[in-house]
Amino acid sequence: MSGCTKCAQAFVPSHITGFFAAHRSEEPRLAGSVGCGLCLSLGATTIVESAPDIQETEIFLNGVLSEAPVSRQVVEKLAKGPVRVKTELHMPFGAGFGASGAGALGCAYALNSAFGLGLTANGAAAIAHEAEVMNRTGLGDVIAQNTGGLVVRLEPGAPGTGRIDRIPVPPLPISYVVRGPISTSQVLSDERVMASVNVAGEAALKELLKRPTFTNFLLLSRRFTVTCGLASDWALQAIEAVEAAGGMASMIMLGDAVFAFGGAGAEALKGFGEVHTTTISQRGANLD
Repeated sequence: MSGCTKCAQAFVPSHITGFFAAHRSEEPRLAGSVGCGLCLSLGATTIVESAPDIQETEIFLNGVLSEAPVSRQVVEKLAKGPVRVKTELHMPFGAGFGASGAGALGCAYALNSAFGLGLTANGAAAIAHEAEVMNRTGLGDVIAQNTGGLVVRLEPGAPGTGRIDRIPVPPLPISYVVRGPISTSQVLSDERVMASVNVAGEAALKELLKRPTFTNFLLLSRRFTVTCGLASDWALQAIEAVEAAGGMASMIMLGDAVFAFGGAGAEALKGFGEVHTTTISQRGANLD
């Protein structure tokens, strides 16, 4: 990028949700979710550069030209002329790791820097949050990814509007296994399912605030997984296998995926697919 006059690079961690409750609003900045989740050190790197050689903006995801509607909406809002966006996703896509939010947030940070837009971190992130809400790809990933760590979402809304806190944790190892995606938009659009999810999510948040610890987050996430009824038999069996090996585990919302911590949990997950291990990210979105 040394020869580029208008370019910038941003990094955004992935984010997995343990439990949540959705909050709807006609105004995208007010819509969002409450709950709790972990930012992980595997994330997304986004490079944005001005591109006077092209007529329309090009967005590449892992080297492939893509529509990327969430990131594209951010570009259309912030870019001054056509740009070339290159996002490398180092997390599973469509399985609850906040990939679309990471790409959109990285775009917002990089565009803000490249074009000197003068937005604060919350100002840039709010635009990414709006794009997520309007495309029905997420409700609470961006505000957590903007912060890093073990993030408690106390009140819904975009960064700068919603209210969050963090539970201090070291960069602990987290293992996970992914079977496949779950359609976030389909789940969020099912009123019957969401009624059950929201009741369980609000209850979990109240319990977490009574004892805000990493262990309690894991326990409440596991309880939420069983109560809300979103987990597949595969996921429930994987969770039980981790617990039998002395660890703690839960479903990743919203994906057919399981994360685990402690004991011989990583070893136990091997019977359910390819196991990956990363760490809790201590930093949120930032410029590289």
